[in-house]
Amino acid sequence: MIRRLRWKFVAILTATAAVFLGIIFTTLYFSTKANFEHQSMGILQMELKDSYTPFAGGGRRTDRERPEEREADFPAENETNELGEGTGENGENSLEPGNLENKPAAGAAPETSRRQETETQSPPDRHFPILVVEKRSDGTVQTVENRIFHLEEADISSLTSLADAMPEDLGILKELNLRCLRGPTGPDGTTRYVFADIYQEQYALRSQVFHSAVIGVLSLAAFFAFSILLSRWITRPIDQAWKMEQQFVSDASHELKTPLTVILSNISLLKQSPHIQDGNDRRRIDHIHSEAGRMKQLTEGLLQLARSDYQGRPAPSSLTPVDFSYLAESCISTFEPLAFEMGKSISGAIEPDITVKGDEGKLRQLLSILLDNGCKYSAEGTSIEACLKREGSEAVLTVANEGTPLAPEELGQLFHRFYRADPSRGSVTGFGLGLSIAQCITAEHGGKISASTDGVKRNFFTVRLPLKKEG
Repeated sequence: MIRRLRWKFVAILTATAAVFLGIIFTTLYFSTKANFEHQSMGILQMELKDSYTPFAGGGRRTDRERPEEREADFPAENETNELGEGTGENGENSLEPGNLENKPAAGAAPETSRRQETETQSPPDRHFPILVVEKRSDGTVQTVENRIFHLEEADISSLTSLADAMPEDLGILKELNLRCLRGPTGPDGTTRYVFADIYQEQYALRSQVFHSAVIGVLSLAAFFAFSILLSRWITRPIDQAWKMEQQFVSDASHELKTPLTVILSNISLLKQSPHIQDGNDRRRIDHIHSEAGRMKQLTEGLLQLARSDYQGRPAPSSLTPVDFSYLAESCISTFEPLAFEMGKSISGAIEPDITVKGDEGKLRQLLSILLDNGCKYSAEGTSIEACLKREGSEAVLTVANEGTPLAPEELGQLFHRFYRADPSRGSVTGFGLGLSIAQCITAEHGGKISASTDGVKRNFFTVRLPLKKEG
């Protein structure tokens, strides 16, 4: 019992730690993922709003062409260009790209002010791999900026088609490891697309999942070992109290057994004495003999349970092959007269040559307990049926009787010590130790015992024992 208590304690602690670690690692994963997405979205939106002007001729701007290097394309006021030509009357550069024919009107904001305002804005991260393209109304695609160097010009047109197929402006092209943001279509029919390479982001998330799993397994292993030590320390007082109780029950049962034997011996002599002629005295002696016998039976049952708790399962070397089929038939023959006196019958369906390893005396006691229980708690005029058969590597013994069906709450307590199922069955003699002893004997032989009912009138007690291995 103490061992089961320890393992339950360890299981609860380990499960609790696993839940907490799962919550922590899950929160960390989604927090990291949200940070990556937030950073990527910020850069995508900034690039989408950025009004970079492509080179004349539609060339590609690379990472080397920083905004500050574009000053060569926008000379300051009153500066002389390499050809030696100055500015016009109103201070405009007459050779400004894209404005050779249409000069700005007088009073327009100087180009210097526009450039200074642009330079005060936070530029996007130049190390972040992005691709910016524009799709014009005629279907032509022009690259504005490309820092995803493994993408070729031939791939870019297909990327815009995939982006147009997205149901929303923001989406992920999973097969290409790209996050895409599609801008609104301008008055001139031009649509800007921004793509971000998220391979490193996904690789980092996968690495985090792997490392979290490794850390989690190692942490649970360490916590499991710690919880075992902790369970031993916590249950030590309970273990000591349990052993003291077992020792007390064993000692008390042993000490009571000797005087009870003496009492029974003397009562037997009194019953045979010719000097006691009074009938009332004879009846009193019979009552004393009966109750002393019951007391001896109780002490022997308690002593057996105490020994079973203290010694545990016997060593396999102490078990011998037992012909379980012959033992079952022998016990059924023994109980036939008892069942007949009670107005009942007993029958058996025993498969021959079923051999198990065990203690023959205890296995006989197991059979006797189940058959006696069936005789006591079956209705008059009914039959107790015992069945023994093979099922795989097990010998299955079933004892069925007809009577009051067991309630569901009773099935879980039948094997508790001193438990009596129905108060209405109080007329049946016993202490409620029989099924507990049967459970101990079954456990000592590496088997299992269970109770069930059909809910109408039949109750079943089933014992499963491992068969003797051949060779």
